[in-house]
Amino acid sequence: MLASRRSGKTALAIVVKVRRVQVQQSLRSRLVLYVLASLALLMVNPFPAAAVVTGGCTVQGLGSKSGAIDLTTQAEWHVRPDEVLSGSGNAPSDQTSVQISAYALGVAIPVVSASGKGRSGTGGPYAVSDYSWIAQTISVVGASDSCTGHVTVIIDDVNPVLTASGGGALALALLGLLMLLGTAFGSGGGGARIGGAIIGVVAGIGLGLGLQQMGVLDARSLVGLALPIGGLLIGAVAPGSLRRG
Repeated sequence: MLASRRSGKTALAIVVKVRRVQVQQSLRSRLVLYVLASLALLMVNPFPAAAVVTGGCTVQGLGSKSGAIDLTTQAEWHVRPDEVLSGSGNAPSDQTSVQISAYALGVAIPVVSASGKGRSGTGGPYAVSDYSWIAQTISVVGASDSCTGHVTVIIDDVNPVLTASGGGALALALLGLLMLLGTAFGSGGGGARIGGAIIGVVAGIGLGLGLQQMGVLDARSLVGLALPIGGLLIGAVAPGSLRRG
């Protein structure tokens, strides 16, 4: 009788251990599939369709050292870190409002909003040095009543690794990945999974911002959201996934 009970407990322990291994392998397989799917998305559609100013409006930019540029047809504006920028725009009909936003991971972040009535307007001056420590590449989108447009401002002679949203974001992503690796060898549990999900999101955001500054991702592309979403999923299943015993 005693031997039978011991045999039953041993068999149950083996079944539980086998089941745990199967679950871990299943999770790892799903993570591999997710990574492959994300890479496929990046290769198929890394950038959204290019656009310039639409609706009949015209926009001109002026750099104190780089000179004038017609932003109506130019989607990139290369500037220097030691200059001052300004701009002007004209519309074929009266416009009553305008909103300027900066993009990150496909999400528009409002920067400037103004209202009034007229067919022309100006903006600036803006010192490039006020922003060069934040990012080397800044994607800006503008919209008024009947016109829309975008421009990517690229600050030449600035190393993206030395900016907050370049090297700083990548360092944050690396720290997050190391923390997730640590949770994988932990005990798991509900609290660990919630914490892992938060860490994963932060790591994904850092990686996305860093890749934007490296020129791998377009800030306007929603593909960038795949990274924090993937970080959330990985962070939620990582805790305890590599624990033995």
